[in-house]
Amino acid sequence: LSDTEAVVDIIRLQGFDEQLVKDSKYVVMVVKKGDALPAMAVIDNGSQLETRYSKFYKNSILQRTPDGYSYDQYWGKIDPLVAGKKTIYFSPDGIYNQINVNTLKKEGGDYVLGRYDLVVLGNSKDLLEIKAKKPASVKKDAFLLGFPNYGGNAVAALPGTKVELEAVSKILKSNGYTVSTLSGAEASEKNLKAVKGPQLMHIATHGYFLADGDVGSGGAAGVNAENAKGNPLLRSGLLLAGASRTLSGHAIPDLQSNDNGVLTAYEAMNLSLEGTDLIILSACETGLGDVRAGEGVYGLQRAFQVAGARALIMSLWKVDDTATQLLMTNFYTYWAKGSPKLKAFKQAQLQLMAQ
Repeated sequence: LSDTEAVVDIIRLQGFDEQLVKDSKYVVMVVKKGDALPAMAVIDNGSQLETRYSKFYKNSILQRTPDGYSYDQYWGKIDPLVAGKKTIYFSPDGIYNQINVNTLKKEGGDYVLGRYDLVVLGNSKDLLEIKAKKPASVKKDAFLLGFPNYGGNAVAALPGTKVELEAVSKILKSNGYTVSTLSGAEASEKNLKAVKGPQLMHIATHGYFLADGDVGSGGAAGVNAENAKGNPLLRSGLLLAGASRTLSGHAIPDLQSNDNGVLTAYEAMNLSLEGTDLIILSACETGLGDVRAGEGVYGLQRAFQVAGARALIMSLWKVDDTATQLLMTNFYTYWAKGSPKLKAFKQAQLQLMAQ
């Protein structure tokens, strides 16, 4: 680490009284250059962070109301431990996977976004690999998928994604990218599985996530109920062409189908994404995963990283079409001109905030 950097590692601990209980705590470990040991803070009210405060945070985001609580609850104890640092490598666990730390705002002060450059890691040891990685020569190829024909009324069509893909394609092509685009009936699970490690993959469609309790006897998006309950990777995924049929219960049961319109996170782990620098999941709620005792969040993020992708951009809640298009257009404009992805994304966020 340099003098201006710190690692913040969040660890969720489940309460235990002869067996695991509902209460949880969060331990924050902060590592800085020259430290013999990490600094530590304990956030005792984990169960409240996962219920009451998380609901309040999400409601204030969706209803655009001032939020005077979340900063103190989620960031208050971390802030003094990273004083004077600029870049923070942040490894979340539990509920921290379901909030965007950049959006927390200090009473009378600035957003976390304005104060730090936050780099979210799947695991703090990933930093060793990131630091050791030599810059590879950029192969300018992009794969875009969006506006799938879901084939029925069980899934709402997303006409905004058609406009989004056209805009993205235009920016990339004008910066020398080779672009392949799939939409309509072509935006299928089978076609997505055939893609081999493009530098950029942009997927604009519905994402879904089901909690344990949401799995009925009919199963989860084409997956048998027993299997889905036991494995969070079978309860999150992306909806592609033909998904309506599967969600209406007409699918070949379970994982035998290579092309039932539902790409589960379990299947996403087997995509060929070695050499993929960035995946953008421009869909609703694709970032949500399951908070499970001791297992942290499973879901699409982990699956795409296991498949080989180096970085992901994803949305954590239902997003405004126009705002998404502006953010993406700004981001691609900076990134395609050679700005590093983290810097380009932050510039795009700040620009959208100013608007």
